[in-house]
Amino acid sequence: MSIIKLSFITLVTCFNTFVSAQDKKLQTNIRVSATKAIYLGSVTPKTINLDKLGSKGNHDKKSSLLPPNFHGRGANKVIKPELERQGSDPVRQSGFTRRSSVTIEPLVNINGLSRRYGSPHDPTGSAGLNHYVQAINATTIGIYNKSGRIEDSFNANSLWNPLGEVSGGDPIVLYDHTSDQWIITEFAQDNNILLIAVSDTSDPLGDYSIYSFATPLFPDYPKYAIWRDYLVVTTSERVPGALYQYFIDKKALLKGADEVKIQRVAINDGTKMNGFYVSTPVHWNGASLPVDDKPIVLKINDSSWGEVAKDVVEVFSFDIDLDDPGNTSVAMTQIETAPFDSYPCDNESRGFACVSQGAGAGGLDALPGVVMNAPHYRNFGTHESIVLNFITDVTDGDNLSGIRWVELRRVEGGEWKLYQEGTFAPDDGLHRYMGSIAIDEYGNIGLAYAVSGPTTFAGLRFTGRFAKDPLGEMTVREGNHC
Repeated sequence: MSIIKLSFITLVTCFNTFVSAQDKKLQTNIRVSATKAIYLGSVTPKTINLDKLGSKGNHDKKSSLLPPNFHGRGANKVIKPELERQGSDPVRQSGFTRRSSVTIEPLVNINGLSRRYGSPHDPTGSAGLNHYVQAINATTIGIYNKSGRIEDSFNANSLWNPLGEVSGGDPIVLYDHTSDQWIITEFAQDNNILLIAVSDTSDPLGDYSIYSFATPLFPDYPKYAIWRDYLVVTTSERVPGALYQYFIDKKALLKGADEVKIQRVAINDGTKMNGFYVSTPVHWNGASLPVDDKPIVLKINDSSWGEVAKDVVEVFSFDIDLDDPGNTSVAMTQIETAPFDSYPCDNESRGFACVSQGAGAGGLDALPGVVMNAPHYRNFGTHESIVLNFITDVTDGDNLSGIRWVELRRVEGGEWKLYQEGTFAPDDGLHRYMGSIAIDEYGNIGLAYAVSGPTTFAGLRFTGRFAKDPLGEMTVREGNHC
């Protein structure tokens, strides 16, 4: 089957107006480019013998080549050191009260996929009506039933190779609950290309429509989220002063159209952070549609980076016109939080090391400076909520990582505001990082994360809270995944 080569059509527009409504500001000098995702063909994945998962025989030479994203993080870029350490975390939760805490046991707790790829595995997954689909680097996809039993597995190259592409890594798995379809993504090994596979049905082992789209620069650390009308992608393209978002026509993508419109929107950023620094797209959950079709991305802005006077969460709302890039606009709301120190690395060294693990085992990356994938949105009718998390030093400069979690709310006719926040960091000397947060239809919040310490190897734990619990407090006693 022939492959359609990709072209990138640039239509640069600059907006010089400025509007202030409360804390909301229309962004100036955004740069909007029009491009397309091209349909490459339809492929049915070839399943793998489950007995061979993790064996050398399942690891082809092409997929073992490293993509050009292993550049390390570099040193922390603090411009105003006097604002980096502002005392111990004022909203730290270091324990539980007997009156308010409960214990919850997970219904399903299983070992995920494993493969002799090396580091990082970059595990990702999503739950649908009947399945949980997981992916790990180099790139293997596992299909589990809701009881936790693996039903089958396939290599991502069985999707890409028939159409001339090769797996590059950083997979993301998504489930669109409105159409009951699966979306599997990663970047290609060669060139600046992102690959997208969309299941034709709810069957994760059925036919997939395969797409690719080109980016001007290598699209490192791609993060995806589903919004009402868009599949949103953010990337780290390492252009000083710019953050990149891609807005893909979701309706056309899910229907298997020959060409799918995309807009690439660059927003200005002056924080000068290194490594995997991206804005993070917000993912929609629930039966109720978002109040409007404007997708949202988030980022934090630490006052020590020299751009803002107070530590804030920044909420960017994108009004996209896929037919006319000149009509696209971006509004941003800055929401002040309790002070945070976004760089709690006690084991900083070359490469990805940040937080310590085990005696002499070397450091682990904790992804400082970014909102963790994925923030989640729900429309409750009376209000809208977004929950998000990132890491912060809970001490006054001793570098112990805790999870700062935040719930934002918006009521009809208003702007996004801080509803509650807390930093989960029990007093046991362990780092907590790589958080994953979600909110259910009742307003209950769950939080899972990695833990490690100078004498403790990495593991997974979880906590949570109920909607009527005291604000800013996790009340589910910490549980162990592994």
